[in-house]
Amino acid sequence: MKRLLFLLLLLCCPLMLFAQEGNEYVEVEINESQPKGVLVRPGGKKDVIRLYGRGFELVKKAEIFHGNQPYKPVSAKFRVVAHGMADLEVTAAADAQPGEDYQLVLFTPKASYPAEYLSVEVRDPNE
Repeated sequence: MKRLLFLLLLLCCPLMLFAQEGNEYVEVEINESQPKGVLVRPGGKKDVIRLYGRGFELVKKAEIFHGNQPYKPVSAKFRVVAHGMADLEVTAAADAQPGEDYQLVLFTPKASYPAEYLSVEVRDPNE
């Protein structure tokens, strides 16, 4: 009887460990956006785009980076709309510097996910 119990435990334990690992590890992935990029003007209106992907429910905050640092004059609000869909609202303060080298980074409790293909541009208000 003890051998049978031991064999059952040996068989079940790897399956239980695998199931736990599978449930705990989920990535955030942006597959598409409408439109393809963000365009804001310093002190101007916000730009809202729709993101499509997976893992959005894990996102706790979104930040705009410039020169590998968070850039506070340009802010991002991330909101899950439905499973696999989220809205990103980006605004630029009046003192934001025009440029095309801004990057969106999504943060979960365990990792950060730069949105590589999504362009974020702050355009000169005089253009």
